[in-house]
Amino acid sequence: MMHEYKIRIVVADDRPVVLYGLQSWFESHERFQVTACVRNADQLFARLKAATYDLIVVGCGMEAPGAKDFAFMRALRQAFPDTPVVAFTEETGAPSLAALQRSGVSGIASTRDEARAFERVCERVLSGAKNVLSPRIAAWLGTLEALISAVDASPDYGATRIRIRQFITPA
Repeated sequence: MMHEYKIRIVVADDRPVVLYGLQSWFESHERFQVTACVRNADQLFARLKAATYDLIVVGCGMEAPGAKDFAFMRALRQAFPDTPVVAFTEETGAPSLAALQRSGVSGIASTRDEARAFERVCERVLSGAKNVLSPRIAAWLGTLEALISAVDASPDYGATRIRIRQFITPA
């Protein structure tokens, strides 16, 4: 059975093998159509300005090397807030994954996930769900939550309570 409407996807990653793999995987499912594969941020923004897509899948290699603030993802979300973004990442560190989640992506999947877990993240994001995590990503983030709950963020110093809202670093 051929679907009349295919879910239009743009895939962005700086590694050709990942682009090819994601494109092949999506196109093996008849309801998806990868209409663009791009290798850098400029190409991605140009494609997104020229056409509409149902889903953006971005490899986290698109961020600047060593970047942990996910400024690219935040800029993408600000420029195209109506198009959901699924981040496809090799990251395993809970603090970095939490920062990626705060950047505004709709879903996060690991490069170590099975294809079914990745598909489930995409399906849930396409249905309108936010903060969708693959089971592997959720487990890695769960370790961060466990560490935070083990350490009292506002210890009692006699009658004085200390709450830190923001760190300000000199320029």
